[in-house]
Amino acid sequence: MPVLPHISFAARRRWLFLGFLLVLHLVFLLGPITPLGKVLFLSHIGLGLLWQPFVQPRRRLGIWGTIAVLICAGLATYFLNWGVLAIWAMLLAGVVGGKVFLFPDRGERLFHLIALGYLATAVLALILPQALAATSLAEPLLINLVLFLAPVAFFIMALLPLGQVRQERAEVVDFIYGMFVFLLLAVIVLGSLSFALLFKVNYLEALLVTLGLVAGLLLLLGWIWNPSSSFGGLGSAVAQHVMSLGLPIEEWLESLAALAEREEDPEHFLALACAELPQRMPGVVGGDWHGDAGLQTFGEQQGHHTRFQHGRLSLGLVSRIKPGPTMLWHYGLAARLLAEFHLGKWRAQELQRLSYLEAIHETGARVTHDVKNLLQSLDTLCAAARQENEASPRFMGLMRRQLPEIASRLRQTLTKLAAPREAVTGEPMAAGHWFASLESRYADSLTVFSVADEVGTLAVPDAALFSSVAENLLQNIALKRIAHPGIQTEVRLGEVSGKVWFAVTDDGPAMPQEVAAILFSRPVPSENGLGVGLYQCARLAGQAGYRLVIEENRDGCVCLRLAPAD
Repeated sequence: MPVLPHISFAARRRWLFLGFLLVLHLVFLLGPITPLGKVLFLSHIGLGLLWQPFVQPRRRLGIWGTIAVLICAGLATYFLNWGVLAIWAMLLAGVVGGKVFLFPDRGERLFHLIALGYLATAVLALILPQALAATSLAEPLLINLVLFLAPVAFFIMALLPLGQVRQERAEVVDFIYGMFVFLLLAVIVLGSLSFALLFKVNYLEALLVTLGLVAGLLLLLGWIWNPSSSFGGLGSAVAQHVMSLGLPIEEWLESLAALAEREEDPEHFLALACAELPQRMPGVVGGDWHGDAGLQTFGEQQGHHTRFQHGRLSLGLVSRIKPGPTMLWHYGLAARLLAEFHLGKWRAQELQRLSYLEAIHETGARVTHDVKNLLQSLDTLCAAARQENEASPRFMGLMRRQLPEIASRLRQTLTKLAAPREAVTGEPMAAGHWFASLESRYADSLTVFSVADEVGTLAVPDAALFSSVAENLLQNIALKRIAHPGIQTEVRLGEVSGKVWFAVTDDGPAMPQEVAAILFSRPVPSENGLGVGLYQCARLAGQAGYRLVIEENRDGCVCLRLAPAD
């Protein structure tokens, strides 16, 4: 259990590091050879063990590991002097330099850059002149400035914002960057000493000249490393042989596995996984992906963009600096893992959908016999209705209009049930005749039918499709009226580009967004049926060159429309 449970993991590490540097500065003030200075250095080592980024937190040391740590700390404290402090501070600068470019947050990077600047300044302006006091290189003014102005740097570091809170995990140290910072400090130290001793100048002048020469050399090396976009330079050659940057791919894989167990929907799984990428992959600050739901983004969008395409997934990652070949390899591996997990989720959803459709088909096959018997009865009734002359003219007219249509609909249904894999071409019908037939069946005080003058002599290309869509929509409104009596409905028939469209509008409550999003793409939960009516209608409309869409969905106006796809 943490001592301060209300402080986040990142905040605890920041204050540990700040105390780590502050105790080291107190050692500088008191001197490494004084008893109090040695005691403070032991405390400094203890804080360093709590802060160090190499071993995971809460890892228990064995007996031999504990003995080795105590012996090393005791020897370092016993032989502590300015020379040991110089080597120690240079090593710390290398560790901090290996971490500073891997933080995505600007505040974290600035925090560690100030720490790196403090350590480098302490080595060059304080520790080194004290270690070589016999050579009279010490600059009292320079030493006092470092000793008494360093707390200002600590104060600025303490005031910097924490940034994004990260989960507790092992940190990454780029050993190449760390070694580069250590060797660079060594070159500056040796160059300053050589220049001061050979040319008999004061140490401050020698240090400034050495810093200028090293800065010019670094600019030249930077140009040689990556001279232009058409020529890779020395960086491309070295990157082919150096593969030392280890990214936490194993943590990314564990995170994906945990998400896969919790989340079944492929798109939601993809959104949650991408949201964790900036926390799991050093250097990544944001990105985007293309899935079934279109373009989605996460994190920041300013920086260098790198895109990966694996199967159905197109993933773009945003990093603050251009990633090298090693980083690109790790990013590509992370993207491939995400694509494979997403593909597995998508296949599982497709299998579930196909299983659902297979169950519906098997159920339909069982009722085929009953439908066939019903069709025979209706055919007999139609024949009797055509021969009847003494019945009511109105009744006979209704019978003559409706019974043949019902028989035709049942015959088409029987054909589909008998051969579900064969497409059945619908029969066209005059639009006015079809709409009048629909009105005669469903017109009442709450349902208004209107047809545009432009419809004229146009025909609906598939009367069975239009009737199926209309009946599903009007039946759904009838079910809504059970919970919300008095819902007004308007049924419209219109024309666009020489083709007929059909719409049904009601003034009831809006559909839930989660239902509207999947209404035409998959079966929806239903308490009054299978929940596949509009899903099947949308599939049939697509085969006929039409599309069924939600034109408007808000309280007081819910409109669904069947219109040409083009």
